Amino acid sequence: MQHIYIPGGNDQVFILLHGTGGNASSLFEIARYLDPAAALLGFQGEVEEAGMARYFARYQDGSFDLRSLASATQDLYDSLQKVRQQYDLTTKKLVLLGYSNGANLGINLLKEFTELPIARAVFLHPSTVRPEIAFKAQTQLKVLLTSGENDPYVTSQQFTNLKQQLEKTPIMTSTFTHAYGHQLIQEELEQVKDFLTR
Repeated sequence: MQHIYIPGGNDQVFILLHGTGGNASSLFEIARYLDPAAALLGFQGEVEEAGMARYFARYQDGSFDLRSLASATQDLYDSLQKVRQQYDLTTKKLVLLGYSNGANLGINLLKEFTELPIARAVFLHPSTVRPEIAFKAQTQLKVLLTSGENDPYVTSQQFTNLKQQLEKTPIMTSTFTHAYGHQLIQEELEQVKDFLTR
């Protein structure tokens, strides 16, 4: 998986997964707000939909192409293993941060692989991803989920179901919901910043 890496000045590394229509550097500005000294590692989605980049395909009804999802998840996992060695990140604190399509890929990563070398994960406006599949063991991981009450892509019940599924695991889970839609708002980013510094 193509990526962009920018070294940082502390031991934190953001692994950044953009939303539909984004690119490898789309979340760099947000990550800089959250921690100006952190290293940035942005991965580029390689599936195109109506001219917009995504990590995996979906059907016309909006449902996910599970083969494409599985392929992208494996690609992300393999790419993470490679770049950890390439940039000597094995002793760094890795923070996985994904928005929308990127958040969905990150969630599926937690359902496919156990004990990932990730300290914290932030999933901004995720959808329901393979709800019939349980999360793998991630005993050291802390997760923050965010959503909008008027999100046209994710119902409040779907978000609650995702939260409840995570709470059945040892993964420490926090949530934040605002009154708007699929967009990110300043208060939400402040909650993420607080989560990362707690």
